Amino acid sequence: GDMATPDDIRRTVGCGAIGFGALAILSPGLFLGLYGIPDESNVRLMTRVWGTRTTVVGALSLLLRNADDRRTLMTAAAVNEALDTVLIATSRAPMRARVMGAATTAAFAAATAYALSE
Repeated sequence: GDMATPDDIRRTVGCGAIGFGALAILSPGLFLGLYGIPDESNVRLMTRVWGTRTTVVGALSLLLRNADDRRTLMTAAAVNEALDTVLIATSRAPMRARVMGAATTAAFAAATAYALSE
């Protein structure tokens, strides 16, 4: 079959970011449970904050029409995801949270970096 283009990947990553972000905002307890993180009020708050950022970046990646603006946003997003990966992987969070969180953020970073390769 046909291989996905960098623009296809950009759109998929943008939609994925909106989906993950919306889940974190609307149902932080479910989001935390998927990653094996205790559902505590302060953690729910930070999960919603992360979800807001992630949703906005995902939406901007779909809405920006100027290629240079999109590239700048995507570069910042890839760096952010890579840093998140390191922070999660080296944290003292439960093993499930570290493995799943680092795998998720690394996948978003890699996909975004691939989309930037166009």
